[in-house]
Amino acid sequence: MDAFLNEPMAFRGILWGQRRDSLTGRTFLPVREDGDITSFRLEGDRLEIDDAKVSDIVYSFYRNRFYRVSVIVDSREEFKKIRRHFFDTHGEAVSVSNEEEETESCYWAGAELDICLRYSEKSGGRIEYSFRPIHKREEKEAKLKAIHDWEK
Repeated sequence: MDAFLNEPMAFRGILWGQRRDSLTGRTFLPVREDGDITSFRLEGDRLEIDDAKVSDIVYSFYRNRFYRVSVIVDSREEFKKIRRHFFDTHGEAVSVSNEEEETESCYWAGAELDICLRYSEKSGGRIEYSFRPIHKREEKEAKLKAIHDWEK
C-alpha cells in the first residue's frame, strides 16, 4: 500500500469524497462544467499554501463529490516555498526533472490521495490533489464512454 507522511483527509476543511450540497456556509463560484465534473472557486478563499502566495485554487467535484484541487503558482520563488513545505510535511517524494523542457515534478502517492507539484519555466507552477477512489471511477467511466462512442 502506498503512503506518505501526514496524508491529508481534507483540503481546507472539505473532506475528500464529501458531497458539495453538505457544505453549508460556503459560496462556490462556478468555473466550468464538463459532464459529471463541476469545478468551482471558493468565494473569499485565501490564496496561499502555507506562507506562499498562489494565484488560483479550483475545487472539483465528480457527481457532486469532492475529489480534486488544482492550485496555480505563478512565481518560481513561491513554488520553492511550497515545495519545501510539502517535503517538510509529507516527506520525500518521487522527483522527476526534465532539463530540456525546464520542468520539475514531485509526486506523493498516499493510501487514498495523490499529490503532484509541477513547475515549468514556460507555464509556471501547479499543484494537483487527487482523491484516488473517485478519480479512478471517473477515469474508468471516461474510458468506457470513449469505447462506446468509438464503436458507434
